[in-house]
Amino acid sequence: MSRLIRKCPYGSEKQAQLRMLELLSQTAEAEGRDLTAAEREILLSHDEMPDDVWQKTTELIRRTFEAERWEDRDNPHSFSGALEWAGDLSYPNIVNAAEKVACENALARPKLRGWQFLKDRLQLVGCGLLVVLLMFVIVTVAGFIFHWK
Repeated sequence: MSRLIRKCPYGSEKQAQLRMLELLSQTAEAEGRDLTAAEREILLSHDEMPDDVWQKTTELIRRTFEAERWEDRDNPHSFSGALEWAGDLSYPNIVNAAEKVACENALARPKLRGWQFLKDRLQLVGCGLLVVLLMFVIVTVAGFIFHWK
């Protein structure tokens, strides 16, 4: 039960939004395109975003998600972790854009190789066999209980 209810690692959702903006700014600086003060205000506001800012933001968010290691996505201080806590009550532009990019990339899972791939397939076949055996046991028990022939 304790896994379902988690305490927010941020003091407020505004802090999570600021963390997202900070990580997005770091990605922009790494690429040599800084976010202007006006773009930062637009990202934290609820006003409509101009198309050029929208394109720049979604591209930066996409690159931020790609740069994030798969294991770090559960870290609450990563971009994905901050996104989880940033849009509960208010829904600023940065959360909106990040959520749309995340939904576009939802099917982008890392491809398994080697032992992980084999282990995944064996688990899939094993679960399938267990389901078939469980159905056989249920039919057999029901046959004994109701005297089916």
